[in-house]
Amino acid sequence: TCEQKATDFEARQQLRAEELEAITKAIELISSSSVRANAEKHLPSLAQESASVALAQLRSANAMQARQARVAAYLRNQARVHSSRVLSALAERVADDPFAKVKKMIKD
Repeated sequence: TCEQKATDFEARQQLRAEELEAITKAIELISSSSVRANAEKHLPSLAQESASVALAQLRSANAMQARQARVAAYLRNQARVHSSRVLSALAERVADDPFAKVKKMIKD
């Protein structure tokens, strides 16, 4: 029913707001001087290991993007075949990167 959907939507919005608040706090903690001092102390010894891990993660991310694009294309095709606005909307959501904001916050 409409009331249930509205209630569910409000609950999801509240959850998203809490998640963004938690991410903001995590960024503040990571940016703090004590964490930075420990990072300068411990990270240089891990630099070589982290470079190989980063390359593996990059390959994994590229493969994930390719799969995501194929799924989005399939959904767009099915939406066109069945004249479904729901499938079309789903295809658009799949094509968008759901973690783009989080990745940008981490990168910055």
